[in-house]
Amino acid sequence: MRRLPPWFWLVLALIFGTTATFMALGWLRGQSRKQAANVALKPVVVAAKDIGPAVALSKEQLVVRRWPRESCPRGSFSKVEEVAGRVTAYPFGAGEPILEVKLAPPGMPPGLTALVAPEKRAMTVKVDEASGVAGFLAPGNRVDVVATVDRGAFKDDPIAKVILQNLRVLGTGQKIERRPGEKPQVVPTVTLEVTPEEGERLALAMREGRISLVLRGQQDQQLVYTGGVRTASLLQGAYPLMANGEQDQKKTPTGPPPQQVEVIKGLQRESVSLPHPRPLPEPMNLSRR
Repeated sequence: MRRLPPWFWLVLALIFGTTATFMALGWLRGQSRKQAANVALKPVVVAAKDIGPAVALSKEQLVVRRWPRESCPRGSFSKVEEVAGRVTAYPFGAGEPILEVKLAPPGMPPGLTALVAPEKRAMTVKVDEASGVAGFLAPGNRVDVVATVDRGAFKDDPIAKVILQNLRVLGTGQKIERRPGEKPQVVPTVTLEVTPEEGERLALAMREGRISLVLRGQQDQQLVYTGGVRTASLLQGAYPLMANGEQDQKKTPTGPPPQQVEVIKGLQRESVSLPHPRPLPEPMNLSRR
């Protein structure tokens, strides 16, 4: 019997391998179609494009997609007519389901009032480029408010302290200020969501001193209580300046260094700092005239 050449077996193996691959792919497609047919789908209204906050939804901004019923988000809508005309309280990304919790109450007009949560207020504060986090603030960010006061009891020793924490930024903008004898100036502003009590503290801080906004991380919700810092404690340990403007490191405002005493306990040695001794009173002059 004549032996077949090696290339024949190679071609035969390729034919069988290709046939088996197509058969496996066909079987997998059939199984996926069966599983898809068994999964119940539900219509869900999603955003057709990016939508900002405080915007009245229109039919052109919405589209209906088929969504698995088991993983359907709670509070979603199945018809565009149920959502058209509602005002967004938070931004939506393209393809994101429209949820009830991210919409303003029915009948709310578009604008800033749709963004304010119940029992909260919207308060606009004036900032500059530095105190306003150099323009990096955006609606939805969280900030702390630091007040710096150098008037009244703090005139000789100014103080800076965190007075409000974890405030939501509702919006940023600009306004034109007109002062007598000066040209109109464009002033950056930031609108914050506050409670009535927080609004009172913020208004007083703006009147008595200067406020700065500190940007928080989106996941940072922790409240930190501080005692504030004053100029005297801020500059503690600094060297005074000489007449030529250089620092005099020979003179330190912290006083003489503490006395060190070495204590030996068995084989261990330990250095102990002793407080400065108080000056002795002057001797009384008992000499008689």
